[in-house]
Amino acid sequence: MELTERQKDIIMAGIAIIANQGYEKLTTKNLATKIGVTEAALYRHFKSKRDLVTTLLGYFEELSNKVLQEIREKDYSPLESIRHFVEDRYILFSEHPNLAKVMFSEELFKNDPTFKGQYQCIMHKHKQVMENYIIQAQQEGKIRSDLSPTQLFRIIVGSMRFTVTQWNLSDGAFDLKKEGSELIETIIKLIETKQ
Repeated sequence: MELTERQKDIIMAGIAIIANQGYEKLTTKNLATKIGVTEAALYRHFKSKRDLVTTLLGYFEELSNKVLQEIREKDYSPLESIRHFVEDRYILFSEHPNLAKVMFSEELFKNDPTFKGQYQCIMHKHKQVMENYIIQAQQEGKIRSDLSPTQLFRIIVGSMRFTVTQWNLSDGAFDLKKEGSELIETIIKLIETKQ
């Protein structure tokens, strides 16, 4: 996905509006005011509010794809791959708290089948990749094989989601990267085989 700098600015402004005021406040008027352009100028970059949100989700997916590509290029072990992907999410969300609010917002996705479907595709891809890492680590004898890969995925990602939500609700009262890193290390200690 090739986005212009102006499109990225508009997406970031849209994310801020959704995160802090709600999806219903994402209007061309509010968006144009936030970035200091006319409403007509917005339509040169995005056809509609729906187009903007679809692009926003594509942008998030692209960020995920970049870290997955980085993991493949660095040839991490399956356990290191899990750790790296999760820690990258904590870094991403700590640097972009509004993005975390939007991506974990059920309001945005529950009433629109297009957004819901696109978001579910992203989540399914994350689930497939993480479960593959878990299965590989089990086959290598690094993670307990008596544990379901799907349930382990839910433990890892569910605890991440809870931690990020708690951090957002506390207005960043703790170091998300530090807490996230400690949490994934705790989970790994619980699930890894004892050598």
